[in-house]
Amino acid sequence: MRNPQAIVSIGLVSLAALILLVGWFAADPADVEPVAAEQAFDRGLAEAYVKAGCWQCHSVETLRDQLNAEFGAGAGGHLPVGPDLSGIALQGHPDWHVAHFWDPAAVVAGSQMPAQRQLFEGEQLNARGRDVIKFLMTLDAPSPLRAPWPVGNHEAQAGDAGRGKTLFRQHCAGCHGDAGNGDGPAARWFVATRPPAKLAQGEAYRISGDARQAVFDTLSNGLPGTGMPSFFRLSVQDRADLTEYTVKLLGK
Repeated sequence: MRNPQAIVSIGLVSLAALILLVGWFAADPADVEPVAAEQAFDRGLAEAYVKAGCWQCHSVETLRDQLNAEFGAGAGGHLPVGPDLSGIALQGHPDWHVAHFWDPAAVVAGSQMPAQRQLFEGEQLNARGRDVIKFLMTLDAPSPLRAPWPVGNHEAQAGDAGRGKTLFRQHCAGCHGDAGNGDGPAARWFVATRPPAKLAQGEAYRISGDARQAVFDTLSNGLPGTGMPSFFRLSVQDRADLTEYTVKLLGK
């Protein structure tokens, strides 16, 4: 006859396993986005990425196994503190990456990433810098660690232009300039794509009809393939306030 204490122990272990299994199946599927496509792997370009040390702060979840196998454990992302880079090719133009390498905080407010001046010779990208960007531009499979790039229309609510001015100087002035004249410190790097819009001079892209809705959608979705990123990570109210100030700058 079995020991009653052993039976109780087995029962408790089984119950714990069942709870864990149910919890795993019940997890919010939005927490883990499925990888929609296989990610191509270019070893030569990946080697430039690894030698540049990007893996020390970033991961590439769609290539984690290949990077670790080719370049050693950790190359796919060693205790990453920065965002996962899978899918980055769907988001911005190579010029944005040049600006980001030169002065990260100019294009990402509050960025803790140090300037990557080792990827430049003077003020020109060196061969490794060019290859790192080429590698980033191959990363077109969506990240399983990050929500998909937003698309479509978003409901614009009333904003506060005064608060929007403060947010503009924090998040937008690096490209568009403090006064909105398209002369921020990052603007000079946009040479193969259109430069930041001179908003204070009435210049804007893709605005027709309702200017407020168009600006809000642009802030939410960005303009993929250009230097204009999505600011969907900001709250709805922050984007509404930025919209109100931007519309005021445009004179709409």
